[in-house]
Amino acid sequence: MFRHWLLLPVLLPLPAVAFDLDDLQRRLGDIPGLEGRFEQQRHLADLDAQLDSHGSYRYERDARVIWQLEAPVEERMEFTPDAAENIADDEAGNRRDAQVASLFLELLGGDWQALDEHFDLSLEGSDEQWHVTLTPESSALKERLERIELRGGEFLERLELNAANDDELRIEFFEQQVIVPDSGDSGEAGHADDT
Repeated sequence: MFRHWLLLPVLLPLPAVAFDLDDLQRRLGDIPGLEGRFEQQRHLADLDAQLDSHGSYRYERDARVIWQLEAPVEERMEFTPDAAENIADDEAGNRRDAQVASLFLELLGGDWQALDEHFDLSLEGSDEQWHVTLTPESSALKERLERIELRGGEFLERLELNAANDDELRIEFFEQQVIVPDSGDSGEAGHADDT
């Protein structure tokens, strides 16, 4: 009987290896580029209105995010790391889009250190289904943002941004595939050629 107790630790399954932010950074940091489609819902608290849109996107590591809106209007926006930081405060809508694009660039670039400078980061889940909560630390950010939620598996699949004024932004990403950007690439996102 005592011998069976000695064998018990060998027979029990080993605990799962913890999945942490470094693991997630390595996974997302290995992606040279990504393209796919998105659906976006923006709730404007002051107007009690919801704006729905959809389109395609293209991410190129350390270079840019191309955001191609297809409906309800057609609009192509391109954000680079520098441009996302230099949009004027008075361009509220553009600044919000730039913040999302900047976050997207930092996340997919595996730049958790940049995010960690401005947010308290909390990771839950596993490598197959993870959830990161970003809570702003500076008073300036807290005036604009309440929190950001990121969910995903192999890639980022959902982004939720809750503003301090009760506005909400939800973006679902799907039909995503890894790409290798080419220096001669035209830079069109997804189905942008149709526009």
